[in-house]
This record gives sequence, C-alpha cells and structure tokens, in this order.
Amino acid sequence: MEPLQVDVVHFYPKENAEPHNTLKFEAVNDENPTTTIVRRGQPFNGVVRFTRPYDDNDDIVQLVFTLGDKPSMDTQGSMYLKYDSVPDIHSWSAKLLDVQENTLSFVVSTPVTLPVGCWTLRVVTRQKSSPARQIYDFEQDIYILFNPWNPDDQTYMEDKSLLQEYVENDVGKVWVGPIKTTRGKPWFYGQFDAVVLPACMFMLDRADIPFHQRGDPVKMTRTISRIVNSNDDAGVLVGRWDGEYEDGTAPSEWTGSVEILAQYLETQQEVPYGQCWVFAGVVTTVCRALGIPSRVVSNLVSAHDANSSLTVDKYYTETMEELEFDPNNPQGADSIWNYHVWNDVWMARPDLPPGYGGWQAIDATPQETSSGMYQCGPAPLEAIKQGVIGVGHDVEFMLASVNADLMRIGRMILTKKPFVFDPLGDEDRQDIIGEYKHREGSASERMALMNGVRYSERAKSSESHHQCLLQRRQGGHCQKSRRENLRWTKSTRGDQRSGAS
Repeated sequence: MEPLQVDVVHFYPKENAEPHNTLKFEAVNDENPTTTIVRRGQPFNGVVRFTRPYDDNDDIVQLVFTLGDKPSMDTQGSMYLKYDSVPDIHSWSAKLLDVQENTLSFVVSTPVTLPVGCWTLRVVTRQKSSPARQIYDFEQDIYILFNPWNPDDQTYMEDKSLLQEYVENDVGKVWVGPIKTTRGKPWFYGQFDAVVLPACMFMLDRADIPFHQRGDPVKMTRTISRIVNSNDDAGVLVGRWDGEYEDGTAPSEWTGSVEILAQYLETQQEVPYGQCWVFAGVVTTVCRALGIPSRVVSNLVSAHDANSSLTVDKYYTETMEELEFDPNNPQGADSIWNYHVWNDVWMARPDLPPGYGGWQAIDATPQETSSGMYQCGPAPLEAIKQGVIGVGHDVEFMLASVNADLMRIGRMILTKKPFVFDPLGDEDRQDIIGEYKHREGSASERMALMNGVRYSERAKSSESHHQCLLQRRQGGHCQKSRRENLRWTKSTRGDQRSGAS
C-alpha cells in the first residue's frame, strides 16, 4: 500500500480567528477564506483529509512549518501527529484529536517566542513498513503574529482592555501644529485591510531583517523605524519638507496608511512624500497589524539635538556674530521644531535590567543615524524620564527631544485617549508628559537631565555649561568666563522651525 496522499488541508480561518483576536482582518472574512491568521503561543485547529483511510498502526503523518527560504532551528517546526502530544509554550507540537476514516482533526501549538510572518506548511506522509514518502505543499497563507494577549509573550499588556485601543482600533488621531493652535488630525490606520499584512512582509524582506530575529519585538520595532523611511534601504516613504510635492502626494493630503502601503507593495518603490505624522501613522499600522501595541505621540516644542550634548546650542564668534553651523558637528546644527510626531510601542525588555519594560519610543522620521542607519529606538520611557542613557536604544536622542536643556522643550506630549474618539473636538486628547519627564523645573527633572549628562561623553564635555544653566534656574549665578560663555551660549529661542519634522 502506498503512503497517504493528501486531498485537503483546512485551518478554519474564521473559527481560529475568534480566540486569536484576529477576526477583524478582512482576509478571514471572505465568503470562503483561504488565509489563516493566528497568534503565536496559542493553539489553533486544523484538519487533513487523505485519499484513503488512515491506518493508525502503519501510517505516519508529519507537519513541517517553515518561515523563509533557508529554514533553521528557529524558523522551522517539524512534528508528527500523535494522540499523546503534550503542548509546550517553548516548542512546536501537533496533537491528534480525532480520526474519521480518511480525515484527521488536530491542534497545533507554537512557541511563544516564534518569529512572526507568513509561514508555509508541508505535509509529509510515509509508512512504518516502507521508506517511500508522499509530500504535499499547502499553498495558502498562514500568518502567525505577536500575541499581546498571552502573558508569556514579550508584547503582553497586562491591562488587556487597552489592547482594544492599541492593537484593534483602526482609527485614531495625530496631533499636529504649534502649541497654541495644535489640533487632532484623524488618521485611518486600516491595519486589517487585506493589503497590509502582505505589505508588512514585503517591508521586512526589503529591510533584510533575518527571519530568526522576527520574533524579537526589540529588533522588529527598530527595523520598522528604519524601513518606514526610505533613507537607507528603499523603505516606504520619502521625506520632504521644502513644499515641492508636484511629483508625488503632499504630506498634508494623506489621511491614512492603507493607500501608502498599497502603493508601496504594488510599485515596490518608495512613496513620495511624508513628514513626521505620516511616518508615525504608517508605523502604528504596521505594528498593530503584526500584534505590537502602538500609539502615536506628538511632542509640542521638540528639540533636535544633533551633537548629543543634551542641549540646544547656538554658537557665536567673539564679536557676537551668530554662526549658522555647529563647529563641532558640520553635518547638522541643533534645532527646535514646533512639534514632532513619533511612536510608542509596548513590550517587555528582558535584554535590560528590570524596570524598563512597557512603553518604548521609536521614531521613523529620518533625523540622525543610529548604528549607521536612520533608525531610532526602542527607547524605554522610564529610561528617558530618569535620564538613564546607558540602555538601548537611542535614549539620549529621545531625552533631548523632550527635555533638552532649554526651559520650554517638551511642553505637551499628546496621544489619543483610549476608548474615546472626538471627530470635531479634543475630548480624546491625552497628555502623557508625565510618562516622559518629571515636572519641568523640579529637582527630579533636573536630576534626570544631569544623569544624562553624566553618562554622555559629548554632553560631559560641556558639563560646566549644564551646571551653569542649573544654577541659573535655581536663582544662582554662573561663574564662567566671558570667553567661554561666547562659545557655549544657548539661545532661549533655539532654531525655531515652523511645521513638523
């Protein structure tokens, strides 16, 4: 007798979607859905039908799940269908539930650290009495995503009600404009649109992040912050700020992410044009689609510290003529934006000492390179707040953005309030400044900034300048020489730019 030959494999896309919190994805709501979307570390059901009855004494059925074209221990799960299979959150398993002549029902369990992406399935059958094999390749998509509902997942959010906002809500707001006239701009994230997950897979492939790293939300969000801008690797959006948008779409004309991602996937070319709120909107779409809790954050009066001094510096000659450049950093000068928009993403940080899990800042707007590429974060908000810049990634840059040593940096830090949407007003506005910094001018806030200075080589070189500013804020006097003051004077206005970065 020949090995079993597969007739049909089916994974009940809609039935599995409900317990996996993926029922909102359009792909599983087709009349006859062929795409399966589940979350890692959680069992899902399937069935396989063969062309002849299954013989429990002789037939062997093996399921082989693979991610990418070069399978490794981390990107391949191989298991035999058995009645006595025991699920384990750290490994693959497939438990045989029922046999009805030629039809086998089973449940698959995946590791809670599994790389996320579009997995393929091969069914291999053979008999104990013969080495001959039959191979069947399942041609439908099986997406396995992060699972923030699972306490063992690194993206787990203990207050599960908030996942309705930060993973499942496909409509939100981005606050744009100067502090006196800032307004909430509605944004359609559309993470459940049929085009989004394929676009995410294309993005990750274009970013060339190894498949075995795609289960780590730290590496994934850092990669997302890089690939949403086009500066390094033909990413999604081209940034432009000069007002010349005739050969593309003006940033202000975008109202959501789906059209951008669809154009990127279809053309496989960078999409013109974006600015900070557009980058942030696309980042939230990608993160929520993959299962990483995310929110858009608007910082009103935002510093760009180009030289890692944790200050916004202006330089003068000895005759008090202002220099238009930073003599220590010819590539760019410090500046202040009326507002700047980035993202927070939620995860545990087992790579860091305890206390740095939770919200992490990432920024997809290309401003400064980090490890040689235009990427930023994830930087723990707790580290930013306390000025602990020795933890990864880019805490120093984010600390300066919200608390550079100038009195009016980071006046408000806004995001959408969970479970509220006010299309005509600002009742859905939430100021989260307390999560980023201590009260302006307080001893804790000063200490946090001085902590940053203490651990920053560039900032330490101007530490006497920081001490001078600290004395001034506390009503004291600076004892620096006039010559030193001329070189290190800070403008109380900085380089005020209009618009967003």
